Amino acid sequence: MAKRTLTHGRSGMRNVPASSTQSARIHFPRERSSAEVALLASAVLTLAALAYSVSAILSPFVLVGGLVYLLHPFRAQAVVHRLLWLGVGLFTLWFFYSILGLLAPFLLAFLLAYILSPVVTALEKRRVPRWASSLVLVLLLIGVVVSLLLFVMPLAIQQFQGILDGVNGIVAEVAEILKSGTIFEVLARYGIPVDKAREAITNQLTPRLEDILKTLVGAIFGFVTRISGLVMQLVNAIIIPFLAFYMLMDFPVITQRFLMIVPRTRREHAAELARKVDGLMGKYFRGAIAVAVIQGCIAGIGPWIIGVNYALVLGIMTGILDFVPYVGLVTSLIVASIVAIFSDGNSFVKVIAVVVLFLAQKLLEATVLGPKIIGKQVGVHPVLLILCLLVFGYFLGFIGLLIAVPATALIIAGVKEWEISRKAQE
Repeated sequence: MAKRTLTHGRSGMRNVPASSTQSARIHFPRERSSAEVALLASAVLTLAALAYSVSAILSPFVLVGGLVYLLHPFRAQAVVHRLLWLGVGLFTLWFFYSILGLLAPFLLAFLLAYILSPVVTALEKRRVPRWASSLVLVLLLIGVVVSLLLFVMPLAIQQFQGILDGVNGIVAEVAEILKSGTIFEVLARYGIPVDKAREAITNQLTPRLEDILKTLVGAIFGFVTRISGLVMQLVNAIIIPFLAFYMLMDFPVITQRFLMIVPRTRREHAAELARKVDGLMGKYFRGAIAVAVIQGCIAGIGPWIIGVNYALVLGIMTGILDFVPYVGLVTSLIVASIVAIFSDGNSFVKVIAVVVLFLAQKLLEATVLGPKIIGKQVGVHPVLLILCLLVFGYFLGFIGLLIAVPATALIIAGVKEWEISRKAQE
């Protein structure tokens, strides 16, 4: 029989197994001798000196390995447990950031598979094999991209260069007018000091206009160069369609695998949350792409009918910038008005027609296209949306402007989910 011992509890004396008292006994570390302390300190100093000597070859792999090796025996403690998770999380963040360039084809292929998956699922319900519908969609996508590159891209680049030349001419004319004496005669009539105005225009305004033009042209050409370099990457052009085909064909399996990573106790909640996010983000992405294509076509055909030059570039630019609320409309409207100014014919009438066209497009999107195609699931207050556009644009640039709307909607949905769970616990 197992030995039993008497222990004192709130209810008095009771018998418990001796093994229980031994396992529950708190072990206090014994006091170390001065020799052991000195030896331990020497070992720590030696390890620090060794780490310093090999600092040139240290990498996060070595650091996270050392962190896990040192703290793993004490992982039962709450602080150590959190430190381990924090270290592993930071390492994971660094790792994926470091290989972001390698992951770009996979991310783009996954995005394409995510957008096209409902079409394949709908065809699958009609007894069309998933591999067949996936193959047809990928081939159609390849055909569209190749057609754009062969027929649309050269003409768009040519028109884009024409717009840059026109803007350059306008800025040069404005600078010449500022340097001439005509504007100073007008200023003298209103009692404005001519000498100070001449000095300000000559030394400050004109150089700034030239700097702004150079910066704008350099940024635009740099963007076009990067896009061209991306398009010309033959490896990605070959890999992405294959990846998109396999991800699209096995998309339900992939999502299920991701769900299996979640612990069993939280898997049902994670699946429900994933369904909500998919209902929100999926509808936004697919709807926003459809609305952008429609707006781009209108912005390309409308100016062409009016007689504005470079209508193709205006349509492409409007379609891309349609993903950016408010900022995209203002930018497209300004560029289209500038292009209409130096178009052939009555420039004033064309500028008015362009303004009316773009405002009518925005009204059409706000009243018909947006509610019918995207829906009201991604409703964000205008004040909050403008704030998020500024914040995302400041930290992430143009990409931040593109993802500001879905990211903000996702954050709002997360806050609402947290409020519901907190109320349920009260």
